[in-house]
Amino acid sequence: MRLIKLITPGLVILSMACEVAQLTYNNPLDVEEGEVPALVFSPTTIETSVGGSAVFEIFAVQVAGVTGIHTQIAFNSTRLGVTNVSPGDFFDDDNQAPMFFTVPANPSTAVDTLDIYYFYLGDGLTKDGTGNVATVIFNTKMSATSTLEFTAESEFVDPDDLAIQINSLGQGTVTAQ
Repeated sequence: MRLIKLITPGLVILSMACEVAQLTYNNPLDVEEGEVPALVFSPTTIETSVGGSAVFEIFAVQVAGVTGIHTQIAFNSTRLGVTNVSPGDFFDDDNQAPMFFTVPANPSTAVDTLDIYYFYLGDGLTKDGTGNVATVIFNTKMSATSTLEFTAESEFVDPDDLAIQINSLGQGTVTAQ
C-alpha cells in the first residue's frame, strides 16, 4: 500500500509532463538528396536595422572531387553594401594553402554582383564534403527587404578545370527596418 502511494503521484506527474515538442528544423545545410551538390547561405534570413550588418556564411554542401569554387552573388547595391569578405575553412589543408580572392578586389566597391574565387593551385588536390567557403558581411543602406542569390556563373571545378554540376543554388534575405 505504501509503495502505491509513492508510485502513483510520480506516474501522474510524469504523464502530465509529457508533451510532444513541436520542433522546427530550418538548417540551410539540410539539403535534399537530389539537390546536392549545392551552394547555400547560412543563415538564410537576417533581420537588422538600417545601417546594421548582416553576416552570411557561404557553404558548399556535399561536394565531391572539387579543387576550385567560384561563387557569384547578385544583390541590390542600392539597398546593400559589402563590408568584408573572408575565406572559409573548406580548403584548409596542412600541405597546401589555397588561393582566395574577390572581384572587385575591394569588395566594398561591388555593384550588384560579388565574385568570390577559392581554389587549390596544382598538385591535383581535391576536397569532398560540406564546408564553409567564405563569410560575407553586408551593410544595409535603407529600410527594405533584399535578396541575395547565387547566379548561374557560380561553379565547382575538378582538377582539370571541368565544371561540376551544382544542383541547388540557395538564396538569402536581409530585412532592414
